[in-house]
Amino acid sequence: MEYLEINGGKPLRGEVEISGAKNATFPILSAVLLIKGKMRIKNIPRILDVQSFMEILTEIGVVINDKGGEIFIDTSKEINSKIALNEKRNLRGSQTLLGALIARNGEAVIPPFGGCNINIGPRPIDLHFKALSALGANLSWDGKFLVGKVKGKLKGAAIFLDKPSVGATENAILGAVLAEGETTIENAAREPEIRDLINFLNLAGAKIEVNGSGGVIKIKGVKDLKPVDYSIMPDRIEAATYLLMGAITRGRVTIKKSQPQDYEPVILKLVEIGFEIKHKDGNIEISGKGPGTGVTVNTQPFPGFPTDAQSQMMALLSIAKGTSVITETIFENRFKVAEELIKMGASIRVERETAIINGVDHLTPSEVEAPDLRGGAALLLAALSANGISVIFKSEHIDRGYESYIEKIRKLGGVIVRKTSP
Repeated sequence: MEYLEINGGKPLRGEVEISGAKNATFPILSAVLLIKGKMRIKNIPRILDVQSFMEILTEIGVVINDKGGEIFIDTSKEINSKIALNEKRNLRGSQTLLGALIARNGEAVIPPFGGCNINIGPRPIDLHFKALSALGANLSWDGKFLVGKVKGKLKGAAIFLDKPSVGATENAILGAVLAEGETTIENAAREPEIRDLINFLNLAGAKIEVNGSGGVIKIKGVKDLKPVDYSIMPDRIEAATYLLMGAITRGRVTIKKSQPQDYEPVILKLVEIGFEIKHKDGNIEISGKGPGTGVTVNTQPFPGFPTDAQSQMMALLSIAKGTSVITETIFENRFKVAEELIKMGASIRVERETAIINGVDHLTPSEVEAPDLRGGAALLLAALSANGISVIFKSEHIDRGYESYIEKIRKLGGVIVRKTSP
């Protein structure tokens, strides 16, 4: 069993370059199924989830030539509509294959969506079904697989999403691009990763328009799409995580190759806490000498505070002065990391969807266990701030979402090693 050993208490200093966005990679790699031909996709993040996704594509017939930071894809051959059930896979990003396979083959048979254990509980899969059903697909659950079929071609329709679900919005877009007629998606999610998907599809010949606020998407179906080269957008959650890392270690960290407008709520909240943020040539620099003051955080769909940065913010607020309150409105199980932070000396009380945090002077080194991807990142931040040696078990959760994070942290002056239990 692998684990991380961190010798914390050292301010991180330097620059970190942000990798391609995990959550933009999944829908764009699904969208390539709508195109027959050879393509090059650049800025692919080298993380476990993306590797697993590319394995799925290869298994169903996509030819992928992996060249490190970019991949060459050939989708000209026949693509299998069924994705094999693999108990070892834990990948929520597979959701967008539902719409893409139905649009290409008229049929999709895929296992239930994977992901972190934060996804346990009621999930809005019905929104995916509602969106694709409106386009003419018949969807069902046979006990092991999600099954989608359509007779002939999908047809444009008016779709209203009861919630601005990212996955349902992406599936609706993927289904509508090659559908006959026009589609309107109202109350659509507005996350930057959706913008990236639309940019990719429009470059390939799709006709997609987004209103000013992004909540309404209009699509005119086209007969086919052309192969293109494309570069994935930078990962806004990775950028936010390293910004918070600089804050919690009282260091000076510059974030390079990011799009600050995509994680502005995190930047503004750090300013509210008391950290100095500088914008220069598209880069963001954070510096801080004191613990800052407690704040209130409410997670919201974009452009609100991102749920994927909430756990990392909790780690920081654990050593802020006074009381902070975090309300989680997106994922019902996102507070599991609180139990592990408490082992490190944090004072946190969880009441349903709210966490009350009373700041302490400092966190103490401990042995902890990553409960999920973002919770693992939060524990990494906590360990880097605690003076002494901490151990993080189940570190494979962090591997799922952060490219070369050990090397990047070392470059900033952090002391971190990966070890294996005897």
